[in-house]
Amino acid sequence: MAAISLRGLRKSYDGGPEVVKGLDLEIADGEFMVFVGPSGCGKSTLLRMIAGLEEISAGELLIGGALANRLAPAERGVAMVFQSYALYPHMTVRENMGFALKMARVPERDIRIAVDRVADILQIARHLESKPRALSGGERQRVAIGRAIVRQPKVFLFDEPLSNLDASLRVQTRIELARLHKELGTTMVYVTHDQVEAMTLGDRVAVFNGGYMEQVGAPLALYSRPRTRFVAGFIGALRMNFLPLREISEGAAVVSERCRIPLPPAAGAPGGAVLGVRPEHLNIVAPEQGCPARVNLIEQLGDAQIVHATLCDSPHTVAIKLHGGQRLPLEPEQLIGFVPEPDRVFLFDRAGRVLAPH
Repeated sequence: MAAISLRGLRKSYDGGPEVVKGLDLEIADGEFMVFVGPSGCGKSTLLRMIAGLEEISAGELLIGGALANRLAPAERGVAMVFQSYALYPHMTVRENMGFALKMARVPERDIRIAVDRVADILQIARHLESKPRALSGGERQRVAIGRAIVRQPKVFLFDEPLSNLDASLRVQTRIELARLHKELGTTMVYVTHDQVEAMTLGDRVAVFNGGYMEQVGAPLALYSRPRTRFVAGFIGALRMNFLPLREISEGAAVVSERCRIPLPPAAGAPGGAVLGVRPEHLNIVAPEQGCPARVNLIEQLGDAQIVHATLCDSPHTVAIKLHGGQRLPLEPEQLIGFVPEPDRVFLFDRAGRVLAPH
């Protein structure tokens, strides 16, 4: 196991624009760290820099306290699991899992013991003599993970390993990865664009945007205390509602003539401020008791009801998530009102920085 230190890390290609822009991050020994963000934000490039598959343009990378900038990938003590599995089709599962040990001239008996042990952990022992083509996508991914485990690396690196699986397999494999981390206790760095994966797997989550790290913290801290509008909009099962404000007046955020949302006593905002509130923190009331809006669409999700509506006197739209007993017999074009739960409202300035709550 090993801690990872990223100090002023930068990456550019052939003198072009930087894709990783001066990153500082400490990943603790044994931590499960998740990098999350949209496509092109730099998270996979950063993972490949840690692995040694991309050259570091500037800054320092330390693995286990040792400078790793100039070390070859095989010398860094890391193992990487790719999105595409990257299994040898002509080899059996056993041969795939033991290949790196064979190349390292580990005795055949030791390879067999190591592969058998890992196959038991991953519940793929019955497939050891099969070829990859005979396996499902989830089983192939477990073989790829097993190939990494048998090397006993200091650090595991995962590059969107579940993106090729269907929804039910992704959930099952997430559970297996969490169990595996608990059992092995090895440092893991996991890249994904799926914030549900990030929130359910990570001890901490780093949110990336445009080559910068916007915020890093425990999953629930990112959800409840985002520092920027980007993080607030990216983290959460449903995107946060954002409503531009006309002004702050008499303790309320004025969205439109008929939509005034109460604010905490200390809240204040400069011009160009935006109000944010999550769909699950909005309640439906009579039109005259809240911000009046007209229903556009109702999504019935079994355990929840998502109501999409447009404000009556502005073009802005909101999504409202109702659970269980909150569900209402609504129809498109119906007039409703909505109000946020107390102390669940965020304010962001023109630059996207959070103003309230601090």
